[in-house]
Amino acid sequence: MNILAIETATEVCGIAYFENDVIKGIEEDRIPRQHAATLPMFYNNLQEKTRFSLNKLDGIAVSIGPGSFTGLRIGLSYAKGLAFSHDLPIIPVSTLQAIASNIIDKGEFYILLFSHRDMIYHQKFSADGQFISDAVVSKWSNLKSLINNNACYHVKCEPFMENHEKAFNILPSSKYIGALAIKNYKDWVEEKPYSLVPNYIAPFEMNPPK
Repeated sequence: MNILAIETATEVCGIAYFENDVIKGIEEDRIPRQHAATLPMFYNNLQEKTRFSLNKLDGIAVSIGPGSFTGLRIGLSYAKGLAFSHDLPIIPVSTLQAIASNIIDKGEFYILLFSHRDMIYHQKFSADGQFISDAVVSKWSNLKSLINNNACYHVKCEPFMENHEKAFNILPSSKYIGALAIKNYKDWVEEKPYSLVPNYIAPFEMNPPK
């Protein structure tokens, strides 16, 4: 299977190309608030290096959330543009599930992703990477008693994890998005993704006036 995979749910901006289920190239960096300008550049760089053709793709995989309100919109909009231009399907992939798919842990574990203020997206997974609970967003005061002694792999949650003995930093990647999209293509593919929207989980909140 040949696909492009896009990750823009956090500070990481990335795009990867898979050919016959094998990753052939990736352009990725941690660049806060620069996704809109950088993603097209990464696309061009990747195309030059791998010589992929949109005409030969089976679809565009994209990190669908949860994550940054702006980042998710940029990634999905770019994926839709590529898909619509060549009548390609889109494979939406859960950001947290994609991160979990690359973790080897002998027990149950949590994926945590910082949202804003003291709000954190989280989801619990089994040792084989299958989700045990749905992805939700909670205040840290409610979450810290829930995670107990479970291992926690987190993105930008350092201030909350100082006293947690099993806390590990991790970053999303377009290569995780692509690999999981290929594995679940038949179940997740959206052949006509016109109404596809990001999975924000928490509603976007404007800062109150000062």
